[in-house]
Amino acid sequence: MNFDLQSMDPRSLRMFLALAEELHYGRAAERLFMSQPPLTKAIQQMEERLGVTLFDRNQRRVRLTIAGTVMVEEARRLLTQTELSIRAVQRAEQGNAGRIRVGFVAAVLFMDIREVILGLERKMPGLETVWEEMGSSEQIHALEQDRIDIGFAQISQGMSRMMSIPVGRVELVVALEAGHPLARRRRIRLADLAEDAFIAIPRQSGPSFHDLTIATCMGAGFSPRIVHYARHLVSVVSLVAMGRGVSLVPRSFARAGVPGVVFKQMDGATVLAEYSAVWNPANTLPLLPRVLALLETRQPGINRA
Repeated sequence: MNFDLQSMDPRSLRMFLALAEELHYGRAAERLFMSQPPLTKAIQQMEERLGVTLFDRNQRRVRLTIAGTVMVEEARRLLTQTELSIRAVQRAEQGNAGRIRVGFVAAVLFMDIREVILGLERKMPGLETVWEEMGSSEQIHALEQDRIDIGFAQISQGMSRMMSIPVGRVELVVALEAGHPLARRRRIRLADLAEDAFIAIPRQSGPSFHDLTIATCMGAGFSPRIVHYARHLVSVVSLVAMGRGVSLVPRSFARAGVPGVVFKQMDGATVLAEYSAVWNPANTLPLLPRVLALLETRQPGINRA
């Protein structure tokens, strides 16, 4: 029965409800702007299809059976569901509803980019966002394979085939295990870590961040001795907490409050990691321009902890 009801066309359901409410074939037909014989035939076909009697009929009156009374509630529910589905499809076509798949690096969760997306969700109740953490390089592959609609990553040469807009910059700081000899200093002279083991993002996962780490250390006069690699910064910080080494991470990670890790600013010029929204120009999702328009109105700034 459920299968038959779900597959019932809205026109038949409306004819049934008109008769159920009027309890008179003539008035129901008039309300539907049709003649009585087609209405009578439609009700008979509905009863045959369902295998139940919906109305008791005699020469003097029409009344609902027990099955017919249940059918009234089901018909109203199905019509409401159909109307809601139609509106959802129309909103999606207009870019006012639907699902958008977001790829991100962890640093973005501590930036105000997330407020842009959350603000959009508040304005558009029909919007659903699906988030997946992945490295910057992985986001490019996901965009090419239509696994995500927009990514928040660091730009590198390999992303030239994608469109992008800058969305923010984050200061790099040193992550130290709380028991490190330099952990009590207010600021760190990076050259003092030249002999330490470093933990880094592998280049194939995040080429821009990896290269920035190397360049920053080289600028301080040494090549970092990278002993451990982790694909995500959350894992990098966790390894720091285990005492496996030191690392350079976005300052926004201080908000994560990882036990056993301290974050220290570096002496000298501030080093910034730049993040961008990245998307495939071939993506035709109606929602995407709405998200990009909001991001473009923002003035990219330095996101501090």
